[in-house]
Amino acid sequence: MLLSMNTRWLLPIVPAALLLHAFGADPRAVFLTSLLAIVPLVEVMGSATERLSARLGSVIGGLLNSTLSNAPELIIGVVALHNGLGRVVKASLTGSIMVNLLVGLGAALVVGGLKFGPRTFDRRRLRATGLMLVMCGCCFVVPAVFRIGTPEGTRDLSLELSVILLVLYGGNLLVTMVGERGERPTPAAAAPSADTPTLGRALGVLAGGGGLLAAVSDALSESLGPTAKAMGLSDTFSGIVLLGGVGGVGEVLTAVRFARQGRQELVMAATVGSTIQMVLLVAPLLVFTGVLMGEPMNLSFSIFEVVAILLTIIVAREVLNAGTANWMEGLVLLATYLIVAIGFYHLPDGMIVRDQVAAEGGQLPPALPPEAMP
Repeated sequence: MLLSMNTRWLLPIVPAALLLHAFGADPRAVFLTSLLAIVPLVEVMGSATERLSARLGSVIGGLLNSTLSNAPELIIGVVALHNGLGRVVKASLTGSIMVNLLVGLGAALVVGGLKFGPRTFDRRRLRATGLMLVMCGCCFVVPAVFRIGTPEGTRDLSLELSVILLVLYGGNLLVTMVGERGERPTPAAAAPSADTPTLGRALGVLAGGGGLLAAVSDALSESLGPTAKAMGLSDTFSGIVLLGGVGGVGEVLTAVRFARQGRQELVMAATVGSTIQMVLLVAPLLVFTGVLMGEPMNLSFSIFEVVAILLTIIVAREVLNAGTANWMEGLVLLATYLIVAIGFYHLPDGMIVRDQVAAEGGQLPPALPPEAMP
């Protein structure tokens, strides 16, 4: 079965959420139903990924899952750019990176560690993954540093970096595909049973689930703003923590699902692999989309976002460097997320807006006197 019995009853919420969004219902109702609708969709995609992993190998199956799981981030970004919200796109990417590496991986390590004990990972693959994570951090550090002297050049710098990142993504994809074939023979297909879906059906379910997940995430993101205002949350916290969490909730649920089954290779694909793909593929595509739409979008993030991304990468890489991880290290990842989220909660919107204006090469407003500061 491609969907377990304990989540099948949630499937009717998917069309309900889309209908509420289409007819302009109360944003809080849209937000709640869309959030619940993500659960069965992630379950469907997780089941289809397991079928593909059994036939094509865990690396290729995880790659397909992370590609379709990143569809919400791309859809949310394109919709936000269309509405002239380039800063919201950056906040969403920052939050998604934090959620994938800290919440998704952390929750998976806690669940898997408590059930199976310390988890062991492929050390050779971890070295390559760690290098790619460092590269992901560099693509945010370089624009932030170079804008100090030449803020007007951030757009051209982002375009050049985006081309490099896309080339790097193509190389990483090629190595992943060839490496999987060269290092691990394709598993022999198990004898088909009455409820075992064919390869084509599994691919169709994975693609359909990804499309519905993107549509539900779009409805969720559009209802987030009014819901956050009703809850009295700041724009900074809403964009980075709530909107970023929306984009990464699929990866979190998928990672926990695989952790319960002891599939740590798929946990890595759903968290770390998804993050790498987001930076190397989704971020550059959004930069080029911004150019086509005439909306400001670059890779020069605010200093607060860069610090949060670097801290996330450093802590996650340190946890994985040893090749083994237990539930306590997963708890450290979750605690790191809470620390950074609390920081964004107390960060005044005015401070990050000023820094984001500088990141986009705009004219900074005059500095406020000390007595006028919030």
